[in-house]
Amino acid sequence: MKTIGTIVLAVAAVVLSSIALAQYPAKPVQIVSPFAAGGVGDVVARAVAQKLAEQTGKAFVVENRTGAGGRIGFNAVAKSAPDGYTLAVTDATYVILPSLYNDLPWDAENDLIPIIIYSRNSYVIVVPPNGKFSSLRELVAYARANPGKINYGSSGIGAINHVVTEMFAREAGIELTHIPYKGMGDAITGMLSGSIDLLIVSMPSVMGQVRNGRVVALAVTSAERAAALPDVPTAKEAGVSMVVSNWIGITTPSGTPKDVIDYLYREGVKALSSPQIKERFASVGAEPSGEGPSQFAAILREDRKRWSDVIRAAAIKVD
Repeated sequence: MKTIGTIVLAVAAVVLSSIALAQYPAKPVQIVSPFAAGGVGDVVARAVAQKLAEQTGKAFVVENRTGAGGRIGFNAVAKSAPDGYTLAVTDATYVILPSLYNDLPWDAENDLIPIIIYSRNSYVIVVPPNGKFSSLRELVAYARANPGKINYGSSGIGAINHVVTEMFAREAGIELTHIPYKGMGDAITGMLSGSIDLLIVSMPSVMGQVRNGRVVALAVTSAERAAALPDVPTAKEAGVSMVVSNWIGITTPSGTPKDVIDYLYREGVKALSSPQIKERFASVGAEPSGEGPSQFAAILREDRKRWSDVIRAAAIKVD
Protein backbone atom coordinates (compact mmCIF):
# COMPACT_ATOMS: atom_id res chain seq x y z
CA MET A 1 0.00 0.00 0.00
CA LYS A 2 1.27 3.47 -0.87
CA THR A 3 1.96 5.80 2.02
CA ILE A 4 0.51 9.30 2.19
CA GLY A 5 4.06 10.65 1.70
CA THR A 6 4.51 8.65 -1.52
CA ILE A 7 1.18 9.87 -2.88
CA VAL A 8 2.04 13.47 -2.02
CA LEU A 9 5.39 13.17 -3.80
CA ALA A 10 3.74 11.66 -6.88
CA VAL A 11 1.13 14.41 -7.02
CA ALA A 12 3.83 17.04 -6.56
CA ALA A 13 5.81 15.57 -9.46
CA VAL A 14 2.77 15.72 -11.73
CA VAL A 15 2.05 19.32 -10.70
CA LEU A 16 5.66 20.41 -11.26
CA SER A 17 5.69 18.66 -14.65
CA SER A 18 2.47 20.43 -15.65
CA ILE A 19 3.88 23.80 -14.56
CA ALA A 20 7.08 23.18 -16.56
CA LEU A 21 5.07 22.33 -19.68
CA ALA A 22 2.85 25.38 -19.19
CA GLN A 23 5.95 27.58 -19.11
CA TYR A 24 7.64 25.95 -22.10
CA PRO A 25 9.85 27.29 -23.45
CA ALA A 26 11.33 28.78 -20.30
CA LYS A 27 14.78 29.10 -21.91
CA PRO A 28 16.15 29.37 -25.47
CA VAL A 29 15.29 26.49 -27.80
CA GLN A 30 18.33 25.35 -29.76
CA ILE A 31 17.65 24.23 -33.33
CA VAL A 32 20.66 22.30 -34.61
CA SER A 33 21.23 22.49 -38.37
CA PRO A 34 23.52 19.64 -39.51
CA PHE A 35 23.99 21.53 -42.79
CA ALA A 36 26.17 24.42 -43.91
CA ALA A 37 25.03 27.98 -43.33
CA GLY A 38 23.16 29.34 -46.33
CA GLY A 39 21.91 25.95 -47.52
CA VAL A 40 18.24 25.20 -48.10
CA GLY A 41 17.63 23.60 -44.70
CA ASP A 42 19.48 26.40 -42.96
CA VAL A 43 17.52 29.14 -44.77
CA VAL A 44 14.17 27.49 -43.99
CA ALA A 45 15.04 26.85 -40.34
CA ARG A 46 16.28 30.39 -39.73
CA ALA A 47 13.21 31.94 -41.34
CA VAL A 48 10.85 29.85 -39.20
CA ALA A 49 12.92 30.32 -36.04
CA GLN A 50 12.75 34.08 -36.47
CA LYS A 51 8.98 33.94 -36.94
CA LEU A 52 8.54 31.64 -33.93
CA ALA A 53 10.47 34.11 -31.79
CA GLU A 54 8.30 36.99 -33.01
CA GLN A 55 4.98 35.26 -32.38
CA THR A 56 5.84 33.64 -29.03
CA GLY A 57 8.23 36.15 -27.50
CA LYS A 58 10.60 33.22 -26.80
CA ALA A 59 14.10 32.56 -28.11
CA PHE A 60 14.62 30.03 -30.94
CA VAL A 61 18.28 29.86 -31.96
CA VAL A 62 19.66 28.02 -35.01
CA GLU A 63 23.15 26.58 -34.60
CA ASN A 64 25.09 25.00 -37.47
CA ARG A 65 26.83 21.80 -36.40
CA THR A 66 28.12 20.35 -39.64
CA GLY A 67 30.33 17.45 -40.64
CA ALA A 68 30.24 13.77 -41.56
CA GLY A 69 27.29 14.14 -43.92
CA GLY A 70 25.03 15.42 -41.16
CA ARG A 71 25.88 12.67 -38.69
CA ILE A 72 27.58 14.98 -36.17
CA GLY A 73 24.55 17.23 -35.82
CA PHE A 74 21.96 14.45 -35.81
CA ASN A 75 23.91 12.42 -33.25
CA ALA A 76 24.26 15.42 -30.95
CA VAL A 77 20.51 16.01 -30.93
CA ALA A 78 19.67 12.30 -30.60
CA LYS A 79 21.89 12.12 -27.49
CA SER A 80 20.49 15.31 -25.92
CA ALA A 81 17.85 15.54 -23.19
CA PRO A 82 14.28 14.87 -24.44
CA ASP A 83 12.93 18.13 -23.06
CA GLY A 84 12.15 20.12 -26.21
CA TYR A 85 15.13 22.43 -25.89
CA THR A 86 17.30 20.75 -28.56
CA LEU A 87 15.80 20.09 -31.99
CA ALA A 88 17.24 18.96 -35.33
CA VAL A 89 16.67 20.45 -38.77
CA THR A 90 15.91 17.30 -40.76
CA ASP A 91 15.54 16.66 -44.49
CA ALA A 92 15.61 13.67 -46.84
CA THR A 93 19.33 13.28 -46.13
CA TYR A 94 18.41 11.78 -42.78
CA VAL A 95 16.57 8.75 -44.13
CA ILE A 96 19.43 7.64 -46.38
CA LEU A 97 22.03 7.52 -43.60
CA PRO A 98 21.16 3.98 -42.35
CA SER A 99 21.60 2.61 -45.88
CA LEU A 100 25.01 4.26 -46.27
CA TYR A 101 26.52 3.66 -42.83
CA ASN A 102 26.35 0.48 -40.74
CA ASP A 103 27.75 2.03 -37.60
CA LEU A 104 25.59 5.05 -36.81
CA PRO A 105 26.06 5.94 -33.12
CA TRP A 106 22.32 6.41 -32.64
CA ASP A 107 19.19 4.53 -33.71
CA ALA A 108 18.14 6.48 -36.81
CA GLU A 109 14.63 5.01 -36.81
CA ASN A 110 13.76 5.59 -33.18
CA ASP A 111 16.02 8.09 -31.40
CA LEU A 112 14.69 11.17 -33.23
CA ILE A 113 10.95 11.58 -33.64
CA PRO A 114 9.12 13.94 -36.04
CA ILE A 115 7.34 17.16 -35.14
CA ILE A 116 6.51 19.07 -38.32
CA ILE A 117 7.56 19.45 -41.94
CA TYR A 118 8.20 23.14 -42.58
CA SER A 119 8.64 23.07 -46.35
CA ARG A 120 8.67 20.99 -49.48
CA ASN A 121 10.52 21.77 -52.65
CA SER A 122 11.10 20.04 -55.93
CA TYR A 123 14.40 18.94 -57.34
CA VAL A 124 15.22 20.61 -60.63
CA ILE A 125 17.16 19.09 -63.53
CA VAL A 126 19.59 21.68 -64.90
CA VAL A 127 22.19 21.82 -67.68
CA PRO A 128 24.68 24.45 -68.89
CA PRO A 129 23.37 27.13 -71.30
CA ASN A 130 25.51 25.81 -74.14
CA GLY A 131 22.60 24.69 -76.30
CA LYS A 132 23.60 21.03 -76.16
CA PHE A 133 20.24 20.04 -74.66
CA SER A 134 17.12 22.17 -74.91
CA SER A 135 14.74 19.62 -73.37
CA LEU A 136 14.81 16.62 -71.09
CA ARG A 137 13.67 14.41 -73.95
CA GLU A 138 16.75 15.44 -75.95
CA LEU A 139 19.05 14.70 -73.03
CA VAL A 140 17.52 11.27 -72.42
CA ALA A 141 17.65 10.37 -76.13
CA TYR A 142 21.34 11.35 -76.29
CA ALA A 143 22.14 9.42 -73.12
CA ARG A 144 20.46 6.28 -74.45
CA ALA A 145 22.46 6.51 -77.66
CA ASN A 146 25.70 7.36 -75.83
CA PRO A 147 25.89 5.41 -72.55
CA GLY A 148 28.16 7.02 -69.97
CA LYS A 149 28.91 10.09 -72.10
CA ILE A 150 26.94 12.50 -69.91
CA ASN A 151 28.70 13.57 -66.72
CA TYR A 152 26.59 14.52 -63.74
CA GLY A 153 27.69 16.21 -60.54
CA SER A 154 26.73 15.73 -56.91
CA SER A 155 27.66 17.26 -53.59
CA GLY A 156 29.44 14.01 -52.68
CA ILE A 157 29.17 10.25 -52.77
CA GLY A 158 26.01 9.23 -50.94
CA ALA A 159 24.61 12.76 -50.88
CA ILE A 160 20.87 12.98 -51.45
CA ASN A 161 21.25 14.48 -54.93
CA HIS A 162 23.62 11.64 -55.85
CA VAL A 163 20.90 9.16 -54.87
CA VAL A 164 18.16 11.18 -56.61
CA THR A 165 20.19 11.29 -59.86
CA GLU A 166 20.71 7.53 -59.74
CA MET A 167 16.95 7.18 -59.36
CA PHE A 168 16.49 9.43 -62.41
CA ALA A 169 18.95 7.34 -64.45
CA ARG A 170 17.09 4.16 -63.51
CA GLU A 171 13.68 5.60 -64.36
CA ALA A 172 14.95 7.02 -67.66
CA GLY A 173 16.80 3.83 -68.60
CA ILE A 174 20.13 5.59 -69.13
CA GLU A 175 23.73 5.31 -67.94
CA LEU A 176 25.45 8.42 -66.57
CA THR A 177 28.95 9.11 -65.25
CA HIS A 178 29.14 10.44 -61.71
CA ILE A 179 31.54 13.23 -60.70
CA PRO A 180 31.29 13.86 -56.95
CA TYR A 181 32.25 17.23 -55.48
CA LYS A 182 32.89 18.46 -51.95
CA GLY A 183 29.56 20.21 -51.57
CA MET A 184 26.82 21.58 -53.78
CA GLY A 185 28.55 24.93 -54.21
CA ASP A 186 31.50 23.17 -55.85
CA ALA A 187 29.17 21.08 -58.02
CA ILE A 188 27.40 24.19 -59.29
CA THR A 189 30.79 25.79 -59.99
CA GLY A 190 31.70 22.64 -61.92
CA MET A 191 28.66 23.11 -64.11
CA LEU A 192 29.37 26.79 -64.66
CA SER A 193 32.93 25.93 -65.72
CA GLY A 194 31.73 23.25 -68.14
CA SER A 195 33.11 20.23 -66.23
CA ILE A 196 29.73 18.52 -65.95
CA ASP A 197 26.68 18.23 -68.20
CA LEU A 198 23.90 17.65 -65.67
CA LEU A 199 22.83 18.45 -62.13
CA ILE A 200 19.72 17.38 -60.27
CA VAL A 201 19.51 19.59 -57.25
CA SER A 202 17.05 20.91 -54.69
CA MET A 203 15.42 23.91 -56.33
CA PRO A 204 16.40 26.55 -53.75
CA SER A 205 20.09 25.67 -54.20
CA VAL A 206 20.11 26.79 -57.82
CA MET A 207 17.25 29.26 -58.23
CA GLY A 208 19.63 32.21 -58.52
CA GLN A 209 21.54 30.61 -61.41
CA VAL A 210 18.30 29.61 -63.15
CA ARG A 211 16.90 33.13 -62.89
CA ASN A 212 20.02 34.80 -64.25
CA GLY A 213 20.40 32.29 -67.08
CA ARG A 214 23.68 30.76 -65.94
CA VAL A 215 22.03 27.31 -66.00
CA VAL A 216 18.98 26.02 -67.87
CA ALA A 217 16.16 24.17 -66.08
CA LEU A 218 14.89 21.27 -68.19
CA ALA A 219 12.37 19.80 -65.74
CA VAL A 220 11.26 19.62 -62.12
CA THR A 221 10.67 16.36 -60.29
CA SER A 222 7.46 17.29 -58.47
CA ALA A 223 4.04 15.89 -59.36
CA GLU A 224 2.98 19.31 -60.67
CA ARG A 225 4.87 22.25 -62.08
CA ALA A 226 6.60 24.35 -59.45
CA ALA A 227 5.09 27.75 -58.67
CA ALA A 228 8.58 29.28 -58.81
CA LEU A 229 9.20 27.87 -62.33
CA PRO A 230 5.77 27.63 -63.98
CA ASP A 231 7.17 27.36 -67.52
CA VAL A 232 9.38 24.38 -66.71
CA PRO A 233 7.71 20.98 -67.31
CA THR A 234 7.71 18.13 -64.83
CA ALA A 235 9.93 15.14 -65.51
CA LYS A 236 6.77 13.10 -65.99
CA GLU A 237 5.56 15.51 -68.68
CA ALA A 238 8.94 15.05 -70.36
CA GLY A 239 8.59 11.27 -70.42
CA VAL A 240 10.40 10.18 -67.23
CA SER A 241 8.09 8.68 -64.59
CA MET A 242 9.85 10.20 -61.62
CA VAL A 243 8.01 12.11 -58.90
CA VAL A 244 10.05 13.09 -55.87
CA SER A 245 10.54 16.15 -53.69
CA ASN A 246 12.70 17.19 -50.79
CA TRP A 247 11.26 18.20 -47.44
CA ILE A 248 12.64 20.08 -44.47
CA GLY A 249 11.29 19.66 -40.98
CA ILE A 250 12.11 19.46 -37.29
CA THR A 251 12.71 16.37 -35.15
CA THR A 252 13.29 15.95 -31.42
CA PRO A 253 14.79 13.26 -29.16
CA SER A 254 12.49 10.34 -28.41
CA GLY A 255 10.76 10.81 -25.09
CA THR A 256 10.02 14.50 -25.53
CA PRO A 257 6.68 15.25 -23.81
CA LYS A 258 3.66 15.25 -26.11
CA ASP A 259 2.59 18.67 -24.83
CA VAL A 260 5.91 20.11 -26.02
CA ILE A 261 5.59 18.44 -29.42
CA ASP A 262 2.01 19.73 -29.74
CA TYR A 263 3.20 23.25 -28.86
CA LEU A 264 5.99 23.20 -31.45
CA TYR A 265 3.65 21.80 -34.09
CA ARG A 266 0.92 24.33 -33.36
CA GLU A 267 3.29 27.31 -33.39
CA GLY A 268 5.00 25.97 -36.50
CA VAL A 269 1.72 25.81 -38.43
CA LYS A 270 0.93 29.34 -37.34
CA ALA A 271 4.34 30.56 -38.52
CA LEU A 272 3.97 28.85 -41.91
CA SER A 273 0.70 30.67 -42.55
CA SER A 274 2.33 34.08 -42.20
CA PRO A 275 2.92 36.25 -45.29
CA GLN A 276 6.57 36.72 -44.29
CA ILE A 277 7.31 33.00 -44.37
CA LYS A 278 5.42 32.49 -47.62
CA GLU A 279 7.38 35.32 -49.23
CA ARG A 280 10.73 34.12 -47.88
CA PHE A 281 10.13 30.55 -49.00
CA ALA A 282 8.93 31.65 -52.44
CA SER A 283 12.12 33.66 -52.93
CA VAL A 284 14.17 30.45 -52.79
CA GLY A 285 11.70 28.13 -54.52
CA ALA A 286 10.36 26.39 -51.40
CA GLU A 287 6.72 25.98 -50.41
CA PRO A 288 5.26 25.95 -46.88
CA SER A 289 4.04 22.50 -45.84
CA GLY A 290 2.84 21.74 -42.30
CA GLU A 291 2.48 17.95 -42.00
CA GLY A 292 2.29 16.93 -38.35
CA PRO A 293 3.95 14.12 -36.39
CA SER A 294 1.93 11.18 -37.76
CA GLN A 295 2.12 12.32 -41.40
CA PHE A 296 5.80 13.15 -41.02
CA ALA A 297 6.44 9.68 -39.55
CA ALA A 298 4.76 8.05 -42.55
CA ILE A 299 6.92 10.10 -44.94
CA LEU A 300 10.06 9.04 -43.06
CA ARG A 301 9.08 5.36 -43.42
CA GLU A 302 8.21 5.67 -47.11
CA ASP A 303 11.35 7.61 -48.04
CA ARG A 304 13.59 5.31 -46.01
CA LYS A 305 12.41 2.35 -48.08
CA ARG A 306 12.44 4.26 -51.38
CA TRP A 307 16.01 5.48 -51.03
CA SER A 308 17.36 2.25 -49.56
CA ASP A 309 16.10 0.47 -52.69
CA VAL A 310 17.84 3.01 -54.95
CA ILE A 311 21.09 2.86 -52.96
CA ARG A 312 21.11 -0.92 -53.11
CA ALA A 313 20.33 -1.05 -56.85
CA ALA A 314 23.00 1.55 -57.67
CA ALA A 315 25.53 -0.08 -55.31
CA ILE A 316 26.30 3.27 -53.72
CA LYS A 317 29.00 2.88 -51.07
CA VAL A 318 30.59 5.45 -48.77
CA ASP A 319 34.18 4.86 -47.72
